[in-house]
Amino acid sequence: MTAGNSFNAKLDSKGRILLPSSLRDQLGLEPGDVVSLKPKKGSVLLTGDYASKFRRMLATPPTRLGKPSNASPSKMKNIWMTG
Repeated sequence: MTAGNSFNAKLDSKGRILLPSSLRDQLGLEPGDVVSLKPKKGSVLLTGDYASKFRRMLATPPTRLGKPSNASPSKMKNIWMTG
């Protein structure tokens, strides 16, 4: 995101804001991500909690891309003998 970008968002009756999709895309934010809001001289600094995103990524099991193929014992022995 470049310094000149600005985005408008409107507070609803419960004090919530909806971040524009273009801003969410630029920040890489997805549903369920945690963000921090910090007051800064009459404005608000929004930062993403990338540590929790990283922990969630590590906790997600990898997708299988097919059944693994194991070499036969004789082929493994040949590999071991020539290695």
